[in-house]
Amino acid sequence: MLMDLKKLSWSNDDYQKFLMELESLSDQKYRERAVKIVPTAYNVLGISMGELKKIGKEISQGSPDAFMEMAGIENYEVVIIQGFVLSNLKLSLPAFEDYCDAYLGKSNSWATCDMVVHFKQVQKFLPEFMTKIKEYLNSDNPWLQRSGLVFLLKFYNTAEYRNEMLDLTTNISSDDYYVQMAQTWLYAAVFPYDQDKIYQIIKHEPKSKVSKLTVRRIKSLRHTTNEEKDVLASLL
Repeated sequence: MLMDLKKLSWSNDDYQKFLMELESLSDQKYRERAVKIVPTAYNVLGISMGELKKIGKEISQGSPDAFMEMAGIENYEVVIIQGFVLSNLKLSLPAFEDYCDAYLGKSNSWATCDMVVHFKQVQKFLPEFMTKIKEYLNSDNPWLQRSGLVFLLKFYNTAEYRNEMLDLTTNISSDDYYVQMAQTWLYAAVFPYDQDKIYQIIKHEPKSKVSKLTVRRIKSLRHTTNEEKDVLASLL
């Protein structure tokens, strides 16, 4: 981009110029690919994630708070950029939670939800942030539920938190495909560490969509042995 993104302040004119320059980076072929895999109500310009991450990092080196106050939902890319900016902020727990609430309130696709894997601030507040994750998981909003699951998958798949993480995940009953897929990936990620627990979860509801997706996912992983594949198949 031509404008200086490491600005110390952001006026409305600055932000409008930013949106114009962002639009100039649009690539039609990339846009066509993106809209096929990211179903979103936002307008999609077609800019690579690498470029969006670079833009977010540069904004973070200036006045990111001012940018975040100005930023809206003009297009999919500007929402993703906000996620990258958020990931670089040094925040207290209350401020971080406020930013998460505001950002996830704009989420309407798996891609914006999954930006939470970059929110490394969680590592500083693991026990405390679990309360916020439970709030997301108990929401009626499937995008918040998915975000809560992705937070667990990324930051809590450890010996200390794994059992609690599994309990929270198995308590979710959703017909939403993107929530179910997040549950599936979480179970698959736990499988190398606690096969018996995952076997039990599948065996408890062998006909459920999540169980079927989980078996398919684990069987597709390179480290899954033939013996483990046979056990998984026998549970359905």
